[in-house]
Amino acid sequence: MPPAVYRAVREQCLEQVASFFQRAACPIEAPEKTNFGDIDLIVSEPKIMPLPVDSLARALNAERTIQSQPTYCFAVPYPGREGNYVQVDVHVCESKFFDWEIFHQSHGDLWNLLGSSIRPFGLTANNTGLHVRIPEIENFNRKKSLIFLTAESHTVLDFLHLDRAILSRSFDAVESMFEFAWSNRFFRPKAYIRPDLKANDRKRLAQRELYRRFVDDYVPSRNVRAQQIDDVVELTRQEVLDEALETFNKRSEYRARLQAWREEREELAHKQASREWRKRKAAADEAYTDAWVKSLKPSTQMNGLG
Repeated sequence: MPPAVYRAVREQCLEQVASFFQRAACPIEAPEKTNFGDIDLIVSEPKIMPLPVDSLARALNAERTIQSQPTYCFAVPYPGREGNYVQVDVHVCESKFFDWEIFHQSHGDLWNLLGSSIRPFGLTANNTGLHVRIPEIENFNRKKSLIFLTAESHTVLDFLHLDRAILSRSFDAVESMFEFAWSNRFFRPKAYIRPDLKANDRKRLAQRELYRRFVDDYVPSRNVRAQQIDDVVELTRQEVLDEALETFNKRSEYRARLQAWREEREELAHKQASREWRKRKAAADEAYTDAWVKSLKPSTQMNGLG
């Protein structure tokens, strides 16, 4: 839908949704965007529990509702087009993550770019905040490897050495967003070499136009500066892990999680060894029994002849 229609429907829906929640907001628009699909609204702290979804649907004049907590999807009439609808997604989040989710979703394309920068250093940003991954656990269970660091947007920006000013404004152009992503302290051009991209980044390359432009056009166009950046002193993943644990006071949690993981792996290894021993013993017992039975057959035959 064109920007004018998008903004009109968005403001109308936001006004209605705000009457059902203590906090409600809409992520800001991506730079240079001229066409919009659905409308995303972030909310928290329902004024009435359980949430009166039917009442909310009536307030939005929705023709259809799909409830898939924590997100509710509403089909709202498209202005001036009978039989056409705008999808309005109302995502309910915990109050403590509200500000972060607004920031994270407002700059979804930016976080796609930043994700490729921070991932090699063991950092992950998702809808609940910034995390560091425990290398020893990650290869077996990526989700269990995550240690939550913070959901404070300004603190995340500080850790990445990025300007906090982005919290109060949007990018005026795609080029500005690209420059901002380039300026994060973990940026290394080699993380954006097309043949070396990880599976998730290859998926972004196919689905996200701005990510594709950054990889195929922007990074190569800055090749001279890229050489300069690759010549800087390289951070190691272990150094970043240590810094994150100290900065966010997560050293004790890290040690406890790692110890618990090692004990769990040892227990699993012990159980596996026990199963293997029982299998070998059962096989040996079966072989012994077979041999014993075979040893009886000649005697049985001779007794028959007598």
